[in-house]
Amino acid sequence: MDLAEEAFLAQRRGEQKLSAKLFNEALVLEQKAAEHLKIDQNNEPSRSILYRSAASLAYNASSYDLAERLIAQGLSGFPPPEIKEELKNLYEDVNFLRHLRSQGRILDSSQLLMTLAGNAVRFGGTAADCLMMRVEKISSIFYRTIERLLKYPYRISGGIGKGVKDKYGLYINTFAPASFSVTFQVGFPDPQLPLMPDWEDSPGPKPEDVVDEILDCLEMYEKNNQEMLKERIPDDKYFENFIGLAKQISPDGDNVNLVGFTAIQEGKDRPVALRKSRKQVQAEIKPPEIELPGKERRPFLMSGILMFAASPRSHKFGKVKLMEDSNTKPYEIKVPISLMKDVVQPYYEERVSITGYEEQGKYYLEDITSEDGV
Repeated sequence: MDLAEEAFLAQRRGEQKLSAKLFNEALVLEQKAAEHLKIDQNNEPSRSILYRSAASLAYNASSYDLAERLIAQGLSGFPPPEIKEELKNLYEDVNFLRHLRSQGRILDSSQLLMTLAGNAVRFGGTAADCLMMRVEKISSIFYRTIERLLKYPYRISGGIGKGVKDKYGLYINTFAPASFSVTFQVGFPDPQLPLMPDWEDSPGPKPEDVVDEILDCLEMYEKNNQEMLKERIPDDKYFENFIGLAKQISPDGDNVNLVGFTAIQEGKDRPVALRKSRKQVQAEIKPPEIELPGKERRPFLMSGILMFAASPRSHKFGKVKLMEDSNTKPYEIKVPISLMKDVVQPYYEERVSITGYEEQGKYYLEDITSEDGV
């Protein structure tokens, strides 16, 4: 346990070689401990917990074949339901990495591979709306991350600046079959062209820095490590925007049950798997603070057509109007300004479900989803 804790701390500090060494040392000890317990109901849940821990250490040490064998040994006993579920989830993560490698894809440090798995995915393709919505949101996360790293004020309205797009153009390179994947490329798509003639001396983050930052933040989001994520993104608008976009990308629990990302860090695969559904994340993530002290706040759920969206520059909230049907007066709903452009406005004139809180006769949005389940 001490070695594993040191390994995770080294990983957080970016000391990958030290982290891998410590994970392997912890793995040897944990595997030996697990092997002392035979398959017997009287040895549960200790036995399955040890195998789950050993398999997790093997996964973190990038020993994926060993992780798979340890998972199988853990499942071969009598694990309680919650440990059994954790072992199965870990097996999916291992398979996810194996799938990425089996494609023979060679990534460079300026690329990010996104993989979708679920009922909407078939060999060689996936439902267009499931894919394109996530491509759009990943693009928003890329450019918002670049603007944040450049210390630009949060952009409430208008498009991405030409200087940013010229320097950090985002491209989709190729599609791959099976569990459907697509590669995002920061910079020119032609490998024969340099990203920047003098990138080392150029101000601003390098493409690999942007990719690493996005993966770090997505991992904190998936693990519900809000304090660390807030330290990483101290600006409230950028923080709320990232959370809002990440929720949109997250699995819906059915059509898409896993959204995986992988990139190359120090020559090795760096995977992050989003498996929590939007509903699970919504229950865990604390929403933007909108209540007035001492006033009652009541939750609401509304469905209808999004008819109007406005983003005033000098206010904390924008507003939308939701019409439940043609015979009713539309509801006016306040929206944190950080969610207006990238999260809410793309749903204009679509049928949506909005959850939030009513306070003093005013409605405040927390989350929005398409009623088509995308």
